[in-house]
Amino acid sequence: MFCALFCPFSQGPTRGNITSVQRIAKQLQLQGCRVQLIPLDTADREQQLNQLVHDPPDLLHAFHAHYAGPAARAAAAGLGRPYLITLTGSDLFDPALRDHVDTRQALADAAAVICFDPLVAQQALAHFPCLQQKLQIIPQGVEPFAPAPAWPRNSADFVILLPAALRPVKGIIQAIEQLTPLAVEQPRLQLWIAGGAIDKDYAAQIQAAAALHPWITLLGEVPYTQMGSVYAAADLVLNSSLFEGGMANALLEAMVMGKAVVAADIPGNRSLIRQGETGWLYSNGDELRRLVRLLREQPDQLLRTGRAAQEFVVRHCAPDQEAAALLRLYRQISGG
Repeated sequence: MFCALFCPFSQGPTRGNITSVQRIAKQLQLQGCRVQLIPLDTADREQQLNQLVHDPPDLLHAFHAHYAGPAARAAAAGLGRPYLITLTGSDLFDPALRDHVDTRQALADAAAVICFDPLVAQQALAHFPCLQQKLQIIPQGVEPFAPAPAWPRNSADFVILLPAALRPVKGIIQAIEQLTPLAVEQPRLQLWIAGGAIDKDYAAQIQAAAALHPWITLLGEVPYTQMGSVYAAADLVLNSSLFEGGMANALLEAMVMGKAVVAADIPGNRSLIRQGETGWLYSNGDELRRLVRLLREQPDQLLRTGRAAQEFVVRHCAPDQEAAALLRLYRQISGG
């Protein structure tokens, strides 16, 4: 089996899309599948597409219906091969991208469309009823980090880690506003934000907020190989996203590290978090502050829930299971 993975982003600050494609490519190769990555943001994009003519894959797989789907559709038509699409977030929840004619055409002609979890699949069907017969649910995988020393910190602090690239969909400004009254009340509270700037104007707002609030630390773009150390140092991991395309990579990474998580109550996060068992969901600032107060006073609860979260993702989100499910679908589509 030979597949070409079309990924819209391969450079700049790390995004969940990049992490997912790299993990899937690695795991597919471990299971004997030959893989060619086609990054669509590089100067040699056309050269790589031309290589597919001389060595055609069995099928093409696009990660993002708007940013990668049209390119995969055009290449598949030229090669006479099927293609499929994984919905990754903004292609479903951003109306401008979701309702674009190119997005709809790419989804309509795809042999299959993948969602990471049933709740997001319901959203997809609500917007795209034509997907009823070809929508597939394949849970996202997560790879554990190699053991490493925890990131340096003051042991007296209570550290909340918010791992997210700096862009509006991550809800970072809202999280700062919601946590500010608590930081005044609890001087040892610290918020670490780990992620590179994707939206420059939004990043400038966050930098301005951090300059005013000494309890906020901007770690910037942390290399993926070092993120295990950052997770290890945190007391609690926060996801404040306005939407997620399914299982957020940052939540999966925190959970596989055995860290307790608190996340915005949105469909993608509900797929991972069982309230009070594998983490906690919040709907507003009052709920977020209440949870942080409670958890800071109950370190044993943090440890128990972190262990339960780890057990959950190890059992349900194994990367080799994700790759095996993809290979079964690839063979079904290509007849191989």
